[in-house]
Amino acid sequence: MRVALPRTTFARLVALLVALTLVAAACGGGGGDGDDTAAPGGQQGDRTPTEDGEPVVGGTLVDLQNFSAGNPEHIDPGLSSVIQGSQIAQLVFDGLTENDYQTGELQPMVAESWESNDAGDEWTFQLREGVTFHNGDPVLPSDFKFAWERVVNPEFASDLAYHLDPIVGSDAVADGETTELEGVVADDDAMTLTVSLQFPYSTFPASVSHSVFSPVPKDVVEALDDQSQWERDVMIGNGPFKMSEPWADERSIKLERYDDYWGGLNGHTAYLDAIDFRISSDLDSAFQAFEAGQGDTGYIPPGRFEEVLTRFPDQNATDESLGIYYFGFNMDDPVVGGEDNLLLRQAIALAIDKQAIVDTVYSGSRTVATGWTPPGLPGYEEGLDDIAGAAERDLDRARQLLEDWGGEVTEPIQLNFNAGAGHEPVAQIIQANLEEIGIPSTLDGRDSTTYFTQMRAGEGQFFRAGWIWDYVAYDNGLYPLFHSDSIGGDNLMQYSNPEVDKLIDEARATLDEDDANERYREAEEEILEDVAVVPLNWYTGSIVYDKAVKNFIQSPLQFVAYDEIWLDE
Repeated sequence: MRVALPRTTFARLVALLVALTLVAAACGGGGGDGDDTAAPGGQQGDRTPTEDGEPVVGGTLVDLQNFSAGNPEHIDPGLSSVIQGSQIAQLVFDGLTENDYQTGELQPMVAESWESNDAGDEWTFQLREGVTFHNGDPVLPSDFKFAWERVVNPEFASDLAYHLDPIVGSDAVADGETTELEGVVADDDAMTLTVSLQFPYSTFPASVSHSVFSPVPKDVVEALDDQSQWERDVMIGNGPFKMSEPWADERSIKLERYDDYWGGLNGHTAYLDAIDFRISSDLDSAFQAFEAGQGDTGYIPPGRFEEVLTRFPDQNATDESLGIYYFGFNMDDPVVGGEDNLLLRQAIALAIDKQAIVDTVYSGSRTVATGWTPPGLPGYEEGLDDIAGAAERDLDRARQLLEDWGGEVTEPIQLNFNAGAGHEPVAQIIQANLEEIGIPSTLDGRDSTTYFTQMRAGEGQFFRAGWIWDYVAYDNGLYPLFHSDSIGGDNLMQYSNPEVDKLIDEARATLDEDDANERYREAEEEILEDVAVVPLNWYTGSIVYDKAVKNFIQSPLQFVAYDEIWLDE
C-alpha cells in the first residue's frame, strides 16, 4: 500500500508553471515597475499571514536537512552546481529575476523591469535604486557585468559557465582572447544592463534567475588573489541573509539576517535572526539528530517515508517538484558507451525495476519516470520512448537484446553513486536486477564532496545523478545535460549527438513556444533512443520540520524560502 502524502494537487503545480512560462516568454517587459512587489528598505510590508498566524521576528533556525548528505562542493553562486550549495547562494545573493515560490510566476528582483527588441536577441534590464551589498555598497549594473565575466573567465574554471553561452562575446572570453563580455553593456548612471545574445531567446529573463547570474561586489572580488576561494571566507552578497562567519568545513555554514535588505519579493526583511546550516556525515545520522531534537528541519531518509509522514503529517514538505532521479551512462566508456553498445544499454534499461525502487526506497512517494521531462513542465509529452522511458521492466526483451549485443559482459559494470546520501539501496536494487539477466556489477560509492567533479571528468561508468530544473523551461533540462557544449559541465554523460545539438540550438532560437517545444521533444526522443540515461523517478520534496517552524515553503524547484519562515515556540 502506498502512503497518501499531504500535498497540493499536481493540477495546481501545472497551473502555476504554465503561468510562469507565460510571464517568462513575454518579450515586452518583466512585470512592471515592481512597486507592488517589494518595499525598498526592508520594511515588513503588507504581508498576508498564513494559517500559521502572524509572523514572529527572531530566533535561530538549526537546519539539518540541506547538508544532511555531507559537505557541499561549492557555495559561491558562480561555482555551485548542486542544489544544496545553491540554496546558500539563493539566500546570500539576489539576481535580476526570481520565481515566486508560491505562485510560480517570474518576478522582478534587482531588475524592476525588462524589455527586449523585436527580434528577441537583445534584452535591457532596468535595475532598482537602493539595493545594497552587505557592506553597504550599492548594487550596480557593472557588478553584474563583472560577475558574469568572472564566471566565463577560464581561470575561474566554473562548471556553470555554459549558462552564459548565449551572450555575445562569451566564446572570446572563454578562449582567453579577452576578459570582457562584448554583449553586456552596463550603464551605472542610467542603472541599465543591456545584454546582446547570439540568437533570439524568449526565456532569457527566466534563465537569469539562476544564481550563476548573481552580482558580486566588483571592488571587493576584483582585489582577491584567488577568486575561486572567496567562498571560503565571508562572501558579501545582496540577499536577505549574510554570512556571519566563514564556512566551517564538515561542520556548519552560518547566516544571519541582513537588516538593510531592500525587501525582496514580499517586501520585508527575513523574520529569522539567523540560520545554522549543520553539515552532517550522512542522511541517517542527520535524521537521528533531528529526531533527538537537535535541529528544526530534517531530510527523510530513503525507506522511512511512510513512517515519518505518519509521525509528522502536518510538518512536511513533500509536494511534487520539477526534478528527476536517474542513472546515466558514460558515453565515452568502451564498455557501455557508443553506438556499438546501444543494445547493452537497452538491455540494462529494461532490466531495472523502477517501480520496486519507488515502492521500496521511497515508500511510493515518488512517481516512476516514463521519460526525461517531468509532467507539469510546459511542452511535456508522455510516451516518447518505450525502452529508456519504459514504466515496467521486460526481462525477456532485455535478455534478447543482451544476446543480440554479444551475450556476455566479462567485467563487472561499475554502479557509481555518491555515498552517504541514501543512494546505496537504489544501487543495490539495480545490481540485483542486472544479475537476473546475467550482467555482473559492482557498487562504487564515492565521497560526495568530489563525486560530481569526478563524473564531469568522465570517471564514471553507469552512475547516479539527479537534476532539478533551475528555472521553468524545457531548455533547462536538455541543453545543460545533453548538448555537446555542456561536456565538462553538467553533461555528465559526455553525450554528443549532432542531431540533438541541432534541434536544441533551433529550439533556443525559436520565439514561438509551441514550435520550440516541438524541437525540444524531438531532441528528448533522440536522447532516450540513444539510452544515454535511464530515468528512474520524478522527485518530490523530502523535508520534515519541528512544530515550532511556521510558514515553511518549498518551491517546485526545491528551494526553501527561509526568509519567509518564522519560529513560534
